[in-house]
Amino acid sequence: MNIAANTKISALIKENPAAIYAIASINKHFEKLRNPVLRKILASRVTIADAARIGGCDIEMFYQKLEPLGFIVGNTANTDTLKQNTMQTPETTTGTQPAYLAQLPEQNILTLDVCEDIATGNDPFLKIMNAVEEIGGNNALLIINTFEPTPLIAILKKKGYSFWTDVKNENLVYTYFWLEQETDEAPQTETIKPAKNSFEDMMSRFAGKVKRIDVRAMEMPQPMVTILGELEVLPADEALYVVHKRVPQFLLPQLEERGFNITIQEVGPNQVDLLIYK
Repeated sequence: MNIAANTKISALIKENPAAIYAIASINKHFEKLRNPVLRKILASRVTIADAARIGGCDIEMFYQKLEPLGFIVGNTANTDTLKQNTMQTPETTTGTQPAYLAQLPEQNILTLDVCEDIATGNDPFLKIMNAVEEIGGNNALLIINTFEPTPLIAILKKKGYSFWTDVKNENLVYTYFWLEQETDEAPQTETIKPAKNSFEDMMSRFAGKVKRIDVRAMEMPQPMVTILGELEVLPADEALYVVHKRVPQFLLPQLEERGFNITIQEVGPNQVDLLIYK
């Protein structure tokens, strides 16, 4: 298998399970991979570059451990692609507390501790996304975790959120997110890439192979939970038709991560129809 900085850890493990032990031997930060519960949560979202940042080591160290297992470095990504994916990884901001946070009253900092979720194998992503929606111009969200949430930082950074990471110790990391300049417009994301095909054309393509759900009456975060649950069992040649109240901004990067396409049809003030497919 050819690998690069943007190769997911889950892909390495799928190709050769011995990669778990090779990576775990790099340093103690990667001992988490030996835990199948944590591996399920982390491996699919973390690239080699992300893991190197979390572990505080060089990417080359990964290559040195993986090459003896038959992995080939550098042939899947040209220099530009490698550079692009490396640049998307956020930088740790441990250091001086940003002025915005320093002046923020304690009561304006919403706190979400996901350490127990991580320890027990409950993926906290949807809980975090629900909390992110509570961030406004006058408050911030504090995520307490056992490691730097690099994939989450990357997602929210693209949506316009500022962040600051405060590493308390090797197993306790405080990460703050906030919007320094709130606008009336929804945050822009580079990952939102609805397909350009017309809704009618795609409905014709999947004629007779469309499952329809209506999530408008559901409370957050059930719409996203329901949609992702349906997609897990959706046959590859079928599409999921979702009736929603609005374009679900936080769902879109999740669809991209899972390899789905989406076509959107604005129906009215409180209805957006989504067609999701591969």
